[in-house]
Amino acid sequence: MDKDAFKERERSIEETYFRQRDAKLLERLRQEAKLEDIATALAEKLQVDNPELLGRVRALGVTIDTAPAFFVAPLVQVAWAEGEVTEEERDTVLRLARARGIEENSPAYAQLLEWLRVRPVDAVFDTAVEVIKSGFAVLPPEEKEERIKRIVQACQEVAMASGGALAKLLGLGSVSSSEASVLDTITSTLRSHS
Repeated sequence: MDKDAFKERERSIEETYFRQRDAKLLERLRQEAKLEDIATALAEKLQVDNPELLGRVRALGVTIDTAPAFFVAPLVQVAWAEGEVTEEERDTVLRLARARGIEENSPAYAQLLEWLRVRPVDAVFDTAVEVIKSGFAVLPPEEKEERIKRIVQACQEVAMASGGALAKLLGLGSVSSSEASVLDTITSTLRSHS
């Protein structure tokens, strides 16, 4: 009898802890907190919910200081879709990163510069999308879909960056088939229910 009571109390304490941790991440996401704050809350969540994924993040060399760059890795992935990053794509990725709170003199910004100079391994991109998806899992469906749309729009902006001024002026799509393929993969992964 006492063992059941202790087990029930332990389960209750555990559930409370998980709800509080998810609530902390949810609050940071809803407040449009700095990516550093979101990274910290998400790391706490992954440490318990998915230590294997957190281990992969660490194995890729991502630290708490460079983690904000990890959240914009899909933009870098789109920039590399055609095998090289144009100056326009680079500038667009960096502008969008700054708009999301990544400061120019930060380790995260330095990481982005390096990823734009030398293409990261696919595991960086794949793992980044998994981490983003894990963070979005705490959001209500409508809010999650809105966040996915924002990421996809930012990725599309990067894809369109090197299309040239005339194409932009005329409203012509300048997304290559390789960029479209990367966009589709990112979108479908973020929307999948695994």
